[in-house]
Amino acid sequence: MSTAALDNFDLAPFATGTPLPSPAAEAVAHKIDRTLCETGFLLVTGHGIDDDVRNAYFDAMHRFFDLPLDDKNEIAIGKSAFHRGYVGFATETLEGALGGDEDAVGDALAGDMKETLDTGLEHGPDHPEVIAGTPLHGPNQWPALEGFREAVEEYRAAVIESAKRVQRALAMALHLDPEFFVDQPGETMYHLRLIHYPPMDRLTPEPGQLGCGAHTDYGTVTLLADDGVGGLQVRERSGEWVDVTVPAGHLVVNLGDLMAIWTNDRWVSNPHRVVNPPGVNRYSSPLFVTPPFHLRIDTLDTCLAEGETPRHEPMITGPYLMSRFDGTHSYRNELLDEHNAGFSA
Repeated sequence: MSTAALDNFDLAPFATGTPLPSPAAEAVAHKIDRTLCETGFLLVTGHGIDDDVRNAYFDAMHRFFDLPLDDKNEIAIGKSAFHRGYVGFATETLEGALGGDEDAVGDALAGDMKETLDTGLEHGPDHPEVIAGTPLHGPNQWPALEGFREAVEEYRAAVIESAKRVQRALAMALHLDPEFFVDQPGETMYHLRLIHYPPMDRLTPEPGQLGCGAHTDYGTVTLLADDGVGGLQVRERSGEWVDVTVPAGHLVVNLGDLMAIWTNDRWVSNPHRVVNPPGVNRYSSPLFVTPPFHLRIDTLDTCLAEGETPRHEPMITGPYLMSRFDGTHSYRNELLDEHNAGFSA
């Protein structure tokens, strides 16, 4: 197993309020395009997240996952109508969940050796999508931990700004208006996930069972913060799995399946997985960026050469996202639930 040195890019030229396009932004966007034509992963700085905000967030994450299981299950995701809440060990199965494959979920049933807390934008009862009954729009579930919600919401606001910088860079790389992805009609879905992977030596895995099975992400782009202990692996175009390390102060950015549709596979989403490191807990947090629920994703004209036709059928974001959740979460899938019911960490 080799280690990948991901290309690094400064997002500062794409900060909200900075005039675009600019020569500095155009230079970064051009380099990002070249990188993403070869691999769906890169590192970024200039993301706008203060160290104090990040550190407080990771401290809150540690405090939550240190709670007794009964306390965490008070806000289990199955108690939410909006896919928000605690996801216990082996209750999500990502192995084989590869977008674009004929078998989008795969044959593996063993759940991932991780626990998570899934959150989204906070939607009150007067939000238009809540009134309309649109799935995945509603309130979060919060643990009874002092200062926890405040730390999560402060980090979420900061990393959403980071995501907007990434989306502007991607738009310019595709010769689009810088606000193309940010300003799609409707409300972009920003799902922030807190993840804990226990040490491998504390577990008794099934054959091939990992902290997080091989999968591609579902939306357009993901921004990942982690604690630097390692475990993330990416499959390169050659098929080789490589280790990825995240330097302090950096975020990992990777593409999702809907971006592959938008770009006609100019950029594709790389499969990735997590192997629990031995003897140490691993904590990480991805922000999943997904276009508005009702948006139709069609191949962009700027990604079609003369005479070329789209490789993908158009996709409506919301139903697609829900189908991926249905295939990977035990509380939404009786087959997975039955298989993983006896697992304990």
